[in-house]
Amino acid sequence: ADDLGWNDVGFHGSNQIPTPNIDSLAYSGIILNNYYVDPICTPSRSALMTGRHPIHTGLQSNVLVGGAPYALSTKVEILPQYLNHLGYRSRAVGKWHLGSHTRNVTPTERGFESFIGYWTGHEDYYDHTAQELYQPIDGWGYDFRRNMSVAWDDYGNYATDIFTKEAVKVISDHDKKTPLFLYLAHLAVHSANTYAPLQAPQDAINRHSYIKDENRRKFAGMLYKLDESV
Repeated sequence: ADDLGWNDVGFHGSNQIPTPNIDSLAYSGIILNNYYVDPICTPSRSALMTGRHPIHTGLQSNVLVGGAPYALSTKVEILPQYLNHLGYRSRAVGKWHLGSHTRNVTPTERGFESFIGYWTGHEDYYDHTAQELYQPIDGWGYDFRRNMSVAWDDYGNYATDIFTKEAVKVISDHDKKTPLFLYLAHLAVHSANTYAPLQAPQDAINRHSYIKDENRRKFAGMLYKLDESV
């Protein structure tokens, strides 16, 4: 999940938006109630991938913008590379956000055998364009890839559904004799571009008609689709 709030899930006591699958995952796993991360994407992801505090990855201060001429250092081995040494097959689905200015910093050059998703920090859930508003960058572009190829065929399809189907396919097609590391980094429930920050299929929104606030209903639809994915 990306930017999911503490009080947006059932296992933390919320009864507004049902999250039965996320709750089940939590109750059957480990709930880290006092585990803190950075409040923005790139520093947290660099820590997850390296096991280092962001101050030691050089990515502690802000998020990476689409045109940023730097990335997570290739001098540091990251999680999929370590697991590959142990015989795993590593695959990534969803968000990267650790650099894309040169080929050698992108997911399939950093230990992942395959990648389906986007390189930047956010995107429209349907048209997959990324709006960059962080100065001095001011740009807009299509950001969706299958490995190194631009995935034009995914235009118009809801991002959460794409990632869910791909994750299921990866698991279904995997040879169980070999261990699998699947890094599934959903866009949901991160906001999309400024013109339509909250996006979900209408039927998912309609499931939460009891929520009076329109934006909150849309958010509930986004979270419903994420929970459905789980």
